[in-house]
This record gives sequence, structure tokens and C-alpha cells, in this order.
Amino acid sequence: MRRRSALGLALAGALLFALPSAGGPARSPRAAARAPAQARAPAQARAPASARAHCERFFSGRAFSAALDRLRGRPPAPMPGARALVVPHHWLAGHLIVGGLRDLAASGRRRRVILIGPNHVGAGSAAVATSDLPWDSRFGRVEPDSGAISRLVSAGLARSEPDTLSWEHSVAGIVPVVAWAMPGARLVPLAVRAGRSAAEVRALARALAPLMDPGTVLVASVDFSHYLSAAEARARDSETIAVLRGLDSRRILAFGNEHLDSPPSIATVMETARLLGATRFELRARGDSSQLGGSALSGVTSYVEGFWRAGAGR
Repeated sequence: MRRRSALGLALAGALLFALPSAGGPARSPRAAARAPAQARAPAQARAPASARAHCERFFSGRAFSAALDRLRGRPPAPMPGARALVVPHHWLAGHLIVGGLRDLAASGRRRRVILIGPNHVGAGSAAVATSDLPWDSRFGRVEPDSGAISRLVSAGLARSEPDTLSWEHSVAGIVPVVAWAMPGARLVPLAVRAGRSAAEVRALARALAPLMDPGTVLVASVDFSHYLSAAEARARDSETIAVLRGLDSRRILAFGNEHLDSPPSIATVMETARLLGATRFELRARGDSSQLGGSALSGVTSYVEGFWRAGAGR
């Protein structure tokens, strides 16, 4: 019965991802019709067959190709000193996902990626879900960093839940781009439930900071303002970006879907960045779904791409 319930929650996550902005309340049928077609996505090797089958919808091959077309002629723009990056997980903004990870890879060889995003529907039972299984994608296999994952699990800061990870598009939908942009990099995947406290966030950040050697980068897969008009979303994004620059994790944790879909993911990144001395946030791009061909009738989803690095000033 417990497994049947977990798979039911996972199916709900898959249905939510078909909507133009994953995360938050369910969308209208009109909104669902705007979602990009989904193609083959990564599956976790040795994961249950049901998880393998359904996680294939979380990567949009068509959106990936469109992103490459949009980036053609634009050489990589490295991010000097980048320790952490935020990109969307909504494939309508695929050029920000692909461009962000491509340019991050151009900034230096990455041997490990810590990928953190929301557990959209609260599948599983973990406050922070992870998995030490490898991922198979069209761009090759992504191996887990089992040692790093084991440390987090042993410390009680994460729990191994492969099904939760395979069903969570903020992680599963991004893994193929990691494989494409940073072949050979090992992965530490984390799906964070909503409602994490400041103390929980700080504890997780303190555990992640020792993993952040020069070959490791922290990637947050997070969408920003939801369900507001384009003008309202711009205003909320301005507020959120100011908080990103100020590394004010407590304020981020007080935000809701009007600002972003995973406050604890971003708060964890900011606290980790602070511990590393990466206190400068560089905004690379900001936009919303209405600018990318989505309808604004039921509100927009906004997207922010940027990174944290060491340096004076904010």
C-alpha cells in the first residue's frame, strides 16, 4: 500500500510537469495545452521499471534542440569563479538551462555537480531526497558521487529515495544537460520538500560546503514567479534578485509561489555560497513565459539565470 501511494504521488508530479510552470497549484486545461512536447529523459539505472518508464517525459528533446538553435552563433560566456548557479527547470526557458550549463562548463572542468531542486508534490517521506543510483540519458550515463551522498545520508540530512528522484522533473529533467555539458561529472542529486526551516537549511549548507572543492559546482534548478501578470512577475523578480544579492536566506524562506517555487533550495545555495565566500551574485538573464511564446491569460512563470562567485560588492 505504501508503494502504491508513493507511485500515486509520483504520477501527480508527472502530470504537473506537463503544465507550463512546474510547481505550485494545479494548472488549468488551457495552461496544460501550452506545455512543450516531452521527449526521452534520463532514467536511473536499476530503478523500478515504473520509475524508468515515466521519467522519460521530463526532458524535452524538442526544447533542447530549439535552445541549441537559439544559442548558435553565441560563443560560450564563461562565469569566472562561479561556485553556484541558478537555472530554470521549465523547458519553455530551455535556452537558459542549456546556455547556463554550457557556459558553466566553459568556466573550468567540473568533476562533480550538486543538483538541487524542489520536490514539487512531496513524493516520498524525506525532507531532502537523494539517490546513489546512476542515471542513463541520451548523452551518456551520469554516475553518482556515492561517497558524498553517503555522507549526507549518514548525517541524517538526506534520505535515499530513488523513486522520488526519478519522478522529480526539477532533477530528472536537468540531468541530460549535465551529461551533455559536463561529461564525466559525478552527480549529487537533491530534491527538497517545501517548509524547511532556517536551521535545516543551515545544517544542509554546512554539510555541502566541505564538498565544494574547485571541481564541484552547486546548481539550483528553480523557477521563479508563478501565476501573476508579466508586470507583477517583473516586480516580484526584482525583489527576489535583491535578496539573492544580499544572501538573505531568511527572507527567501518567507517567500511563496509569487516569488519562486523552491525557497529552501535557493536558501541552501545562498547559505552554502556564504560559507564559501561566494557573496557576489551575477545576474545573467531574466524573463517570463509570455516572452517565450506562452500565454499570459492565467499568469506567467518567470525565470532567472545567474551565479554566485567570490568578489567585493553585491
